[in-house]
Amino acid sequence: MRASPLCALLLLLSSPVSATSIDDVTSLQIEAEAARAALLSPQSYLRGSEALQQARDEAPGEARQGDLVQATEAFETALANAATARAQLSQPLAARDAANQAEAFRFAPTDWARGEKILADAIRKLERGKVDAAVDRGADAQEIYRGAELVAIKGRLLSAARSALVEAEASRAGKLAPRSLARAQELLAQADSALEQDRYQTDAPSRLAAAARYQARLAVRVAGQAQRVRAGEATVEDLLLEWQQPLTRLAQTAGTSTDLADGFQAAEGELQAELERLPRLENELAERSRQVAGLEEEIRELDTRLGGANAERRDLVRQLEADARVREQFDVVQTLFTPQDADVLRDGDRLIVRLVGLRFASNSAELDVEAQELLQRLETAIEIFPRSEIVVEGHTDSSGSPQLNQSLSQERAQAVASYLVDSSGIQAFRVQASGYGDSRPIATNRTGEGRAQNRRIDVVIVPQLQERG
Repeated sequence: MRASPLCALLLLLSSPVSATSIDDVTSLQIEAEAARAALLSPQSYLRGSEALQQARDEAPGEARQGDLVQATEAFETALANAATARAQLSQPLAARDAANQAEAFRFAPTDWARGEKILADAIRKLERGKVDAAVDRGADAQEIYRGAELVAIKGRLLSAARSALVEAEASRAGKLAPRSLARAQELLAQADSALEQDRYQTDAPSRLAAAARYQARLAVRVAGQAQRVRAGEATVEDLLLEWQQPLTRLAQTAGTSTDLADGFQAAEGELQAELERLPRLENELAERSRQVAGLEEEIRELDTRLGGANAERRDLVRQLEADARVREQFDVVQTLFTPQDADVLRDGDRLIVRLVGLRFASNSAELDVEAQELLQRLETAIEIFPRSEIVVEGHTDSSGSPQLNQSLSQERAQAVASYLVDSSGIQAFRVQASGYGDSRPIATNRTGEGRAQNRRIDVVIVPQLQERG
């Protein structure tokens, strides 16, 4: 009930008032909000907020002053209650904050709501002076918040793996890919157990969950292949030949053995040897770069001694050295691709890797597994030019409308650019994607072969001045 003007005046005259203006009481409200009084003393905080709003609605005078007195007293009570609650319910409040940070309200909404209800009950008991009962209820809320926090952490870290397992089970992986499914379940159980032991050490559980998701997806893949065999859509021989193709292509690219008659071991050994040779090649390239830098330094010293008289000669020598370095890098890039995978072209200092082996489904910009294998070699090519700018150009044939072709070419170029940034760590500012639709054909669009050539992704590598000398 609202106080009469006379009562409000008597309160104003008889009580020690610490705030007498709307601005002062507003500051007191802000202080109460900072002290979490809306949570820790909701009734007093609400009374203060209502009285303050009433004062704002009143004309200056005794009624406003009475409302300000009531608001002041309510906020001061709320501040005192909040301090008491922080002292008596410190652990439940800490548990609530942890659960809130873990987004328990999203991942465990039922438990979160129960915790909120019990904590509110504990706060009401504390406002009434029932400290022991409030502490007991706070302990109940703390337990619920802790459980909700763990559920939320698991939900955030394990949900993708859990979803993958559900998909695997729905694909009949339990019968068709039992080993892969069992491994996925085991890894997920390990991740869950690790979080039970220490919910705040998330690195190992995250790795285990990622491995579980991979195994579950593998189980789906194996189950799908097994269903193909059962349905008569493929034979075991068909599957083995399909699985050999990526290894064969990799071996051919590396210039190693592709003899798989005795299994994968021989080709695997050859590929391993080539991979071990790559660091040596990189070191040799780095050593050549250092030699070139040394020659440049000697030329600069010579020109200094000659007083700069041979500036033109120096520029010519530096340009020749830069051209030689680019030719070496160009030759290395060419060895990374077969003619079926990419054409490597040179346009001045720029290199164009035309990914003729990169194929998209019709009207799609989605990259498949084979595309990713080719793009991994593209990453190696880009690493040879560590400070280069990368322009991914998407092109289509003339089928369809120019607007749709433009949009599709942009989406495909962006898909390749995003893959390079996300998977290889290439800085995003170095990569840009441009779609040209059917505006830049390299062959006639009147034949199927010509249209196939026009549907392409060109990756333009633009070395920086430091690389070009």
